[in-house]
Amino acid sequence: MLRRELIRTLLTTGTARWLLPWFARSLPTRASEKPANAAMIYQKALGWSKGLRPDDLKRLSRAATIAIDDPWIEGLIQQASPALESLREAASIDVCRWEPMEVLFKHDLTHGQLDISNVNLVRVACLSARRLAKRGRGREALLDLFSALTLAHRVGASGVFMARVLECGGEIPAFQTLGRILPDLDRATLDDLARRLDLLPLPEPASMAIGPELRFNLSTIRAHLGTIGPRIEDDQWGEIEFDPEAAAILKRLTGGDRDKLLAHLEATGPAFDELTRLIDLPRPHCRATLDDFAKREQAIHPIAAGLVESAWGVRHMVDWMRALRSMLHAGLVLVRDGELAFRAVSDPFGPGGFTLEFQRKGQLIRSALNDAGKPEMTLQIGEAI
Repeated sequence: MLRRELIRTLLTTGTARWLLPWFARSLPTRASEKPANAAMIYQKALGWSKGLRPDDLKRLSRAATIAIDDPWIEGLIQQASPALESLREAASIDVCRWEPMEVLFKHDLTHGQLDISNVNLVRVACLSARRLAKRGRGREALLDLFSALTLAHRVGASGVFMARVLECGGEIPAFQTLGRILPDLDRATLDDLARRLDLLPLPEPASMAIGPELRFNLSTIRAHLGTIGPRIEDDQWGEIEFDPEAAAILKRLTGGDRDKLLAHLEATGPAFDELTRLIDLPRPHCRATLDDFAKREQAIHPIAAGLVESAWGVRHMVDWMRALRSMLHAGLVLVRDGELAFRAVSDPFGPGGFTLEFQRKGQLIRSALNDAGKPEMTLQIGEAI
């Protein structure tokens, strides 16, 4: 499918309700009032984000590393002031209901939960936090960053694969920024950060994305099938968004009969149930088991088999986000309590602690998390050389 290829490209380049005790502010409401919806407030901020120029977006992609004294940053943050305030306000509301999308089409990738502008809002918050930390306003910096992390989690929670891509795309610069500003935080603010991290839940497991992805895929296919006749002609298979290999297998299995194809789709549930179970297996065995699943199911359930690579990308992102939390915790311990205490912090993806590299300015923490073709997992503490 075209959308699956887009997701796969993004993945290979560099609980049902989210609990928010780590930052939430209570807002008084009357019993007769309906609770506010954070998604409506995010829309205000997204409206500003959509107006960013290509040059702004290019610089924003380096939000965690760009020189903080760049004059462009000051001007952008001033322009973003209403959007940043909306981000903070939305984070204080514990209800976030995105507009439901029962059928997902290509144009939906630019709306609501799946709008890439959500990631750009996170990046602007990162710039604001770096500037605030340099000015000794660490508590305000944490407010911006944890408001940004709230948005990133809400984008990914119970979402399709693309939602998890955007979640990770927001979490990475936020945690990179936290690493950069650690040396600028005083002891009390470091302690506050430690409490926030202790209360910050882990990302949802990769398996949580399989069900939504299945529903969106099958709903999209059914919608296409409803527009064609009882037999699927050769030139119509591509219109249904099947890739050529899957189309050839499904054509062989169904003879091009639309009703038989619909019946086949109804029978794919067990294969997706198995994929849901396999994707959360212990990491050392997960990839090989998924490859075996894909080989076994390719000739029977090509839709499920075709999602394996993207599902593994989601699993890697979940592990990446888990590693970032652990590395930031280790960096906090390093800055607050010293190297000896840092050495006692375990790397969840290695046999011992994290690797520490001292630089002329700052330190680099390295995790054992490593996949072929993926960037190595590091976190910069303080400014780079």
